[in-house]
Amino acid sequence: MKQNRLRSFGLGLSFLAAAAAIPLACSPDSAIKPGGWVPGAGGGMSSSSGAAGAGGEGGTLFLDSGGTCGDPTDKDKDLIADFLELGPDKDTDGDQTPDALDNDSDGDGVLDADEAANPFLLKDEPGQTRDDSCDPLADSDGDGDPDVRDLDSDNDGVSDTQETTYDADGTKGCRVRIDCDEDGVIDLVELAAGSSPTEKGSVPADAGLYFVLPYQEGEQTKDFTFSTGVAKADIYFLIDTTASMQPAIDNLKASIDTEILPTILNGDPAASPPIPAIGDAWIGVGEVRDVPWLPYGQDGDALYRYRFQVGAQTIAGDVAPPVFDGQKYTAPVATKQILGTLTAGGGGDAPEGTSQALWLAATNPNNYALTIGGIWNYPKYTCPLAGGIGAPCFRPESLPIFVLITDAAFHNGPNVTHQYDGAKVGGTVKTYADAVTALNDINAKVVGVPVATGSPGAARADLTDLATKTGSLYHDPAFGGKDYPLVPKTDVGSGSVSKEVVRLLGLLAGSGLHDVTTSHENYACDGGVDCTGDGVPDLAYQNPPVDQGMMPFDASTLITKIETLESAASPLPYASRTETTFFGLQGDAPVSFRVHAVNNTIKPATLLVMRALIRVRTPDGQVLGGKNGVKLVYFVIPQYIPKVK
Repeated sequence: MKQNRLRSFGLGLSFLAAAAAIPLACSPDSAIKPGGWVPGAGGGMSSSSGAAGAGGEGGTLFLDSGGTCGDPTDKDKDLIADFLELGPDKDTDGDQTPDALDNDSDGDGVLDADEAANPFLLKDEPGQTRDDSCDPLADSDGDGDPDVRDLDSDNDGVSDTQETTYDADGTKGCRVRIDCDEDGVIDLVELAAGSSPTEKGSVPADAGLYFVLPYQEGEQTKDFTFSTGVAKADIYFLIDTTASMQPAIDNLKASIDTEILPTILNGDPAASPPIPAIGDAWIGVGEVRDVPWLPYGQDGDALYRYRFQVGAQTIAGDVAPPVFDGQKYTAPVATKQILGTLTAGGGGDAPEGTSQALWLAATNPNNYALTIGGIWNYPKYTCPLAGGIGAPCFRPESLPIFVLITDAAFHNGPNVTHQYDGAKVGGTVKTYADAVTALNDINAKVVGVPVATGSPGAARADLTDLATKTGSLYHDPAFGGKDYPLVPKTDVGSGSVSKEVVRLLGLLAGSGLHDVTTSHENYACDGGVDCTGDGVPDLAYQNPPVDQGMMPFDASTLITKIETLESAASPLPYASRTETTFFGLQGDAPVSFRVHAVNNTIKPATLLVMRALIRVRTPDGQVLGGKNGVKLVYFVIPQYIPKVK
């Protein structure tokens, strides 16, 4: 098989807008000439030597200094001497008619007389013009096979036969030029993207990442940069509602629609530091008190509540999308209804059952009963969302965020003096380590708001330890850079709770630490939904089958590896990296991956175009980066054109 020089053309093309023509970069050894590739060492013609290399023909045709082949005999009158057609035994297309008697030697539908010369070659190139039957033959791609014996004369992956369908009279030179309309996008890619290879103004606009993968032409690579910020998050407010918390609850109620939600969804570039938007944020709410027995709590208390009685209705506090009224977004109806019913009360001693509530919310166990001076049952919640995680029903690919608002330390928390009394503890009580493990198992982040109405510093100390143990950290570049827990350094006044919630969520979105890797998958779309993750509904699409009667092809199998690349930034925006993963990546720092792809399986009879998706994610599967964290990858599989003998 001939070497397909598209590989050296660097065709992982990243297209600009439709109005822009894109200059294509060539590697140093593959500069473009007007008619195709500069002939190289593979047996192509050389204008300086005056010799026509036969390359794949198994010999060399020697010309004398006068440019004649000695015998101008031309039996088939195609303006090519029989000598140049390799004598009476050469039958390129295997039609039982030797080339010397065949006006279309390679059987591509283009007459030899038309293929013998290529006026789009440079003026001093052999075959640019011909004056007699002994003049050298055009070899447009410089592969050693003259065009009359080459089914793909310009070696662009589109057969000569196909190129004549959109350039029947040959005036644009599509058969012998890889970019016949000279718009900077080669014909093969224009065909793949559905634009016209003969109209200069027709440039594909929707191609994000291209690979051109001829059969068994070796592995190719393309480097691509992704955004990695938090763009899809489920924010669950877990609120301490014991007696001292009423002012903080009132502040939260008053600000959810006017301050908290607008800032989360839209960001605040004027803030210091700026707050990035989390464009796909869902919100839910639950409450924590303690077990309903003295000395820990009072009768009627609930350790953790995720369902609430609102009038005659029982409403769940699941995370849900904001409501859009045509002008602005407001909190989900259920969230606002539940916040409206929250009233501080109950409680016994100072610490609350926060560790137990976090474990319950993260795991949503079945038939759980806590025995601490009595029996308190947790009825398992059946999440209505397919694949929903925990009692808040976190979306499977979304980042779970607990916003924990309390003025109390935790029972069974990091402070051993706040443990439940061993004489009254049943076998099902959970430890602080159990709660931390449950949160880490779902890759949840914790934003802690210690309210100043409790014992000074008590809630803040436990929240700080919890944030640290769950990796809920942000990077502050000041003074050489340091990582801090997503908890303020001082307790927060009740009237400032909402402002602190917004500030901390902004730090998580803008500077929070995440581990980042990639996943790749086949692209298929039912249509009318956002299948690419860019926020716009997509048309129905399936990859074509590679053989008749087969299922659509899984194009993700063409990707062999995706590896991390060292950042050029200094200092580095991550703590470390392996071949597949960046660890401790700071906020929305852009990172690059190298994508490897190869085609060792598909030999199509016609040009095929396949699609796959590459996403940046946490190792636990939460998607990052929003529309700039997912890339639609096009794989152009040229028609398999075997070497003619």
